[in-house]
Formats: sequence, structure tokens, C-alpha cells
Amino acid sequence: MDPILHRHAESHGFTSRSLRRSPSFVHPVHGVAQLASSSDDLASTCRAVARVLPEGTVFTHVTSALLHGWWMPMADAFPLVACTDGETTHHDRRGVCVRRCDVPPGHRQRLGDIAVASPEWTIVELSEHLALLDLVALIDSALHLGHTTVDAIRATMRRGRRGVRVLRRALDLCDARSESWWETMLRLVHVLSGFEVDAQERILNRGGVEIARVDLRIRGTSRVAEYDGSDHRDRQQHQDDLRREKALQREGLERYGYIATEIVLGARQIVRDAELATGRPHVDSRADTWLAEAALASLTLKGRVALARRLDRMTRTTSQRVVRRRAG
Repeated sequence: MDPILHRHAESHGFTSRSLRRSPSFVHPVHGVAQLASSSDDLASTCRAVARVLPEGTVFTHVTSALLHGWWMPMADAFPLVACTDGETTHHDRRGVCVRRCDVPPGHRQRLGDIAVASPEWTIVELSEHLALLDLVALIDSALHLGHTTVDAIRATMRRGRRGVRVLRRALDLCDARSESWWETMLRLVHVLSGFEVDAQERILNRGGVEIARVDLRIRGTSRVAEYDGSDHRDRQQHQDDLRREKALQREGLERYGYIATEIVLGARQIVRDAELATGRPHVDSRADTWLAEAALASLTLKGRVALARRLDRMTRTTSQRVVRRRAG
């Protein structure tokens, strides 16, 4: 069922009041109703909200990223964010943050029947609010899915724009071969600590047959570092993992699997493992760059709190104009 504008309630067999009170509907923004059963579907909510926004509005920022299915930072909730062109009268509604960011025509696209900012423009906007590690993971997913390229993102960057410095760093660190958010984090533990790694390397046996594709191979060593998610606890998966690990050992490779807790709390030990694999002397400060960036990113509590504060500025629980009038 299509969203219903409140002013069209009677044509659908409701009074405006009964439509607003019906438990079958929710009202993501003032003036429109959508079926309550579809309220958890972001695309359905965007279609409903678009009915009361100015023509030419596109969804962008975290909303566009979610619609594209990218790897998002850890957060309890994300605001609904749209953008009108720079000439449109300011349009502010409870439930949606409407920015006037003047998205260029070439960066206005459609994802199915929903108007969105291009992947490149979305990433440029997100760089204003995301920490480096979260931004790298998000870009990794966009590249992995084939939604954009590093060159296309670079061509969209604007000198002097807020977030451009962190975006430049993120583009130097991203890798389209990454297959998960946590795999990106494990790679960054190594890279930011000064170790060169090869992602998703194909391992062949002596007969030239592929026996595995590993998350990370520390370059110049026989060490394989991989992220072990919760799916590895499955009995069949565990059996497959053991067979794969033996096959790697037969080819002279040593596999170290790490879980999320180790990546968050045990980075110094991961770096120590890499030092031993490469024969480097132990340097206690080697992991400091990673630890400093992790403190700003959503994989730590401190980073999640900071991100929530930044996103809260775009969360509309009431009209900002109403707040200003009351404050005056």
C-alpha cells in the first residue's frame, strides 16, 4: 500500500484524525502515513517521507549509505537525512534532517524508485562526521560492491570542505578486496602499525590448486591473519576451518585467527604477533597510531559516544523552527 498524505485521508476512507490514530499506520514525518508493518524498512520510509519533501530532494549521508547496503559504523540508530538544492526554501520537519547542500546534477541518482546522492557524494558528506577507521570500512564496502572507485571519489572532493583531510587519509588506506567490516579493522591494525599485508590472497598447493583464500597475508612471511566471526562457532564451519588450517600448514603457512574482542582490546598483542612473524624487534609504541584512531571510531565506547553526539545534531524530534521560536 502506498503512503497516504494526511490531506488525502478521506479519499482513502479515513478522516485525518482517524488516520493519525490508527495503529495500522505510523507517521515518519508530519503530513504522511505509512503502514506500520513497513516501518522497519528504510526504503519504504524514504518513499513515504519523499511525498512531503520538495521536488528534487535526494536522500544522502547515512541514509544513502544504508540504502546502498554499505558497512556502517556501530551506532544504536541513524537519522533520516535528505538534501534539497541550494535555492529551495528551508524545509524542516520532525523526523527528517533536510540539508541544503546543493548536490550537483551529476550526483543526483535513483536507487530503484528512490532519489539518492551518488556514492561519491554520499562518501564526501559522510567524511564530515565519521572517524577515519569507520570511513575506511564504509569506503571498502562501496568499492567491494562496485558502487564507486577511488578515482571517482577523489574527483568529487572539494578543497577546503570539512572532512576532506580525513577522506584523503581514508582513500590511501582503503582496499576493495576487504570482505567485512572487521576484516578491514584487522587490516588497519597491521597497516597503521607499519606492516605491509596482502588482502584476500589465493593460496595454491604444490599442484597449483587453490586451497584457500586468506583474509590477510603479512607480506614477506608465512603468517596468515584472519578475522574469526561468530559463524566460526557453527559445528560444520568449525570442521571446515580445521581442514583448511591443516591444508595451510602443509604449505608452510601459519594461521592466526582473531576475534572482535582481540581487535578492540588486544591490538598490542596482534602487533606483537606481527613483529615476531617479520622478525622485527618489539617496539611498544608501534600500535599507538592504531590505538589513537580506534579511540575516535565506533569500535570503542568513547568513539560510539562521540559519533552519537555528532549524529544527534541531525536527529529531528521536532521542527527546529519551533524550538527557536520557543527559545525566543
